[in-house]
Amino acid sequence: MDVWDVLTITSISINLILMTYLTAASHRCLFVFLAVFLPPGLLLLGGCAQDRLFPELDPDKFVSPDSSQGWVPAEGVDYEAHQVRSLPTDPTQGTGFDGDGTQSLMQLVDLALEINPTTRAVWEAARVEAAQYGSVRSFWYPTFSLAAVAGYNRTIYPAGTTPTGPGTVSADTMAAEVLSIYPYAELNYTLLDFGRRDSADLQARQALWIANLEFNRQIQTTIYEVQKAYYALDAANGLYDASLEKLELAITVLDAVEDRMAVGLATAPELLLARQGLAQAEFDVQSRISGIDDSRSALLVSIGLPATVPIEIKSLREIPLPADLAFQVEEGINRALKDRPDLAAAVAKVREADAAVDFAKADFYPTVDFNGSVGWDEFDMDIQLNDGLSGTRSSGGLQYNVGVTGNWILFEGFELRNNLRQARAARRQAQAELETLRIKAIGEVWDSYSDYVASQRQYEFGIALAESSQEAYNAIIAAYDVGLATITELIDAEKDYASALATLVTTRATLLTASASVSYFIGSGPGRSPSSDLATLRSGTQ
Repeated sequence: MDVWDVLTITSISINLILMTYLTAASHRCLFVFLAVFLPPGLLLLGGCAQDRLFPELDPDKFVSPDSSQGWVPAEGVDYEAHQVRSLPTDPTQGTGFDGDGTQSLMQLVDLALEINPTTRAVWEAARVEAAQYGSVRSFWYPTFSLAAVAGYNRTIYPAGTTPTGPGTVSADTMAAEVLSIYPYAELNYTLLDFGRRDSADLQARQALWIANLEFNRQIQTTIYEVQKAYYALDAANGLYDASLEKLELAITVLDAVEDRMAVGLATAPELLLARQGLAQAEFDVQSRISGIDDSRSALLVSIGLPATVPIEIKSLREIPLPADLAFQVEEGINRALKDRPDLAAAVAKVREADAAVDFAKADFYPTVDFNGSVGWDEFDMDIQLNDGLSGTRSSGGLQYNVGVTGNWILFEGFELRNNLRQARAARRQAQAELETLRIKAIGEVWDSYSDYVASQRQYEFGIALAESSQEAYNAIIAAYDVGLATITELIDAEKDYASALATLVTTRATLLTASASVSYFIGSGPGRSPSSDLATLRSGTQ
């Protein structure tokens, strides 16, 4: 038998691999091979782990030994401390905010849109989806690759016997050494997939629109949160000023009582009541200072600044208040259903779920791919009999491969059927969530509209209440000076007037916040949902 007929050349991986096949007579070579290569391999695997302990052998060393104890890394565990960036000496460092002068609402809104980390995170999420959409689009293109297969193969096997003397023979061995290399270029393209690429493309596109619309809504949320916090801080400043005015009233009452006490027209209990009112007013002043600190911290957090940053805002007491709403509540609801980006995102989620259903259906059909390659195959073979060279052979040449591959999964353990059930359930879930958000949006617009109208009326009554309370206080203190009113009536009038001033400040802030709420829940202003022909054509999805 020709030696070329008994040789078998096996496929070799891209990397250069040394494969040695040993016969039963060469077991000693196997032991040598294991002794030489196995220990370094084990050391290499062990060296891949950074820890001196082995979690694969004793994983409990990497957790707390008891449920009542905090976790501390055990000895031998290389723990990398996870520490958040500490507060710098200058709290405004790296924030883009110098903190000089008083800040207007528009200045702080612009700053928040620039540095707020939540807004930036949602924007980056949209960029992630944009990159994902670009990746999915790659399915429409062919793939072209360059590769090379190279390897060395040595095969040893018995080759009969050779007489060496009278009555003696020696066993012959034959060795075949093959050195091969096969560089090639390959082209693959999916010709037919029954809508898989269309569905994946639509899913990725809708996911991108969802991320963009959520970013738009986050812009609106950031503006709204800054507005609310700004109005709250302005109200806290106003309440502080009202508490100072109340303190002045208490001092005035105490002076009036002391004047009457000096001429014998007031009693000691009246003096004690006046002093009690002064102490209460001083306490209220300190309480308002705490409220200012809390409101300032909330404003800074809504902007995206540390609570330690010093900031002063411009008062809103001199600016005109919002006018009457120029639309009816039903019109506002329809505008919200049209303009709110979170509602548009919910519609996009339904469309994304529709595309997922289409993809799950397409998985039941086959795929057809075109593939072709061209390469150069070259190998050299040396045949050795015992220790001598018996023959050599070399060959090489171009190889071409062109074909079409079809693949159709007929049974997969019901995976595709359950995938379709899952996709349909997810679509029903998205539809239910859209309807839930729609109903919620209608309620939010209705409530904010009602709150705004009520706040307008409350503010008007608050002005009237403050004016009447001031007139009543002036009249009673004048009457008290001539002995026509009691100290109890005077203190009650003082409390009513101070309460009316605080109510006026609160109702003004409530009106401003209600105005911002109407705009936010309608979805108007920056970030409103963009209109498109596609949205009009598919309005039936809503």
